Amino acid sequence: MKKLGSLFVLMCLAVSVQAQLPNKVKKMAGTWHYKFNSGFEVMEIHGDELHGMGFRVHRKSMDTACVENVRIRVVNKSLIYTMTNYNVIEDSVFTTVYDFVSDGRKLKFHNISAPTPYEIHYSFGFLNRNKLIIKVYHGPETKPIKLHLSREKDV
Repeated sequence: MKKLGSLFVLMCLAVSVQAQLPNKVKKMAGTWHYKFNSGFEVMEIHGDELHGMGFRVHRKSMDTACVENVRIRVVNKSLIYTMTNYNVIEDSVFTTVYDFVSDGRKLKFHNISAPTPYEIHYSFGFLNRNKLIIKVYHGPETKPIKLHLSREKDV
């Protein structure tokens, strides 16, 4: 009976560990500002998921608009990244949803729902977790668009 109880406890622990976000994803939580103050992203942990919102700042009017929502979660030992983009065209809001999957628990996501963007890679600065680099590939042989973000300092 003790062996059966021990086996049950180990199985529960294995399932709960599998569903947790990797530390790399957890370290993405916070407010990140784009270079030249062109926008920012706010990412928070909600349970076993990372939720984020991307905002762009209009340079002349300083208006802020939400342009995307991001969600990262673990499914079957892989990270699933869902991005919803918002585009305003003639007073109408058009949304586009993209689904990406990672190779294991790396922060390199391949688009499985559309041909572009092809891949998105997240990486932290060398020895600096307050710098985040996002590379967006629009094709398998294209050069990436690099976005450099800095973590907002705690006040």
